[in-house]
Amino acid sequence: MSNPLNLDLQARAELLTYLVASNLLALELTGEWLPVTNLVESTRLWMSSNGAGADVLERVRLAGKAHRLAQDLVAQMGAMEAGHVTGMFCDNLRLDFRSALVRKTYQECLNSLGGECRR
Repeated sequence: MSNPLNLDLQARAELLTYLVASNLLALELTGEWLPVTNLVESTRLWMSSNGAGADVLERVRLAGKAHRLAQDLVAQMGAMEAGHVTGMFCDNLRLDFRSALVRKTYQECLNSLGGECRR
């Protein structure tokens, strides 16, 4: 059974934030951006744990946007302190919205989606 296509603006922004954070974490831990296979898995994991559904084109579009936003954030932040990005996640690999970096990232993601209409 597949999930309905139910990503409203806030859900898309949260998924986008999760993918940006995943990219930043991969960069911090490995020095490389998140490989495509892991990006696909991160998208699937987030959608599964949030009961969300999106078609393939929407997921690909958000994944590409996440990579660009992650690059922009790195350019804005400059050199990141060790452990700064790992604080974006709770122990269960959910975003920790108590983190200032998560809130900033979410706002950037929401702004990047602001002009989009719900399909």
